[in-house]
Amino acid sequence: MENIQSAVLSAASSKPSDFKQHVYHALQAKVHDALETRKVQVAGSLFRDNDDTQEDNLESEFQSSSEGNVDEDL
Repeated sequence: MENIQSAVLSAASSKPSDFKQHVYHALQAKVHDALETRKVQVAGSLFRDNDDTQEDNLESEFQSSSEGNVDEDL
């Protein structure tokens, strides 16, 4: 937000090079924040998908082993 305010002041003061620099830094900060947010989302989805796969494997192993025990008891 600081860069935006500085850019507006630079534009009002007729300083185009300062205006350009402040706008550039503001955009750079926005892109950086968006990339960091996306990295966190991707990492979270990778771990979530991995956990779901492990739970599915455990459930199928439990079902197959319990089915075997039921047959042996009969």
